[in-house]
Amino acid sequence: MSNSESVMFNPVTYLLEFLAAYGWYVVGLAVLSMYILNKLRPSLDKWKQAREDAEYHKDPDRALARMEEIQRARDKQQRLLLEASQKAIEQQKEREERKRAEALERLEKYGTAAGRKLGSPSDGDFLPLSGGASTSSYRPPKRSACAKGGCGR
Repeated sequence: MSNSESVMFNPVTYLLEFLAAYGWYVVGLAVLSMYILNKLRPSLDKWKQAREDAEYHKDPDRALARMEEIQRARDKQQRLLLEASQKAIEQQKEREERKRAEALERLEKYGTAAGRKLGSPSDGDFLPLSGGASTSSYRPPKRSACAKGGCGR
């Protein structure tokens, strides 16, 4: 047996050798083809649309069927939209009813004092965090020119 007879054809090895030799050409060809297809796509779409329109102009029944199909799809979308909006409105109403019921329940449980805050005018003159009615409120000190380091320079 000679050396050439013992070597079998392996497609994976052949593919790897081809990519090793011509890999950058394959990448360049792929990028170039993607660029060309991207540039030609609008004109291809226009051509296909023109061909379709010509077919529909030849057969008015087909054009009518297409228009009816489009109208049915629009009606279906509109119906689904209305159903979804009605469902959302119902859910919103349910949430509002639940909030209202919870507020009534809290009102019944805690009474009318549940909504009052500490130090509200209904408590009289008692304001625990203000230090009493005779003291003045806090005022921050004046800003000086030295606050930003301007005095020591």
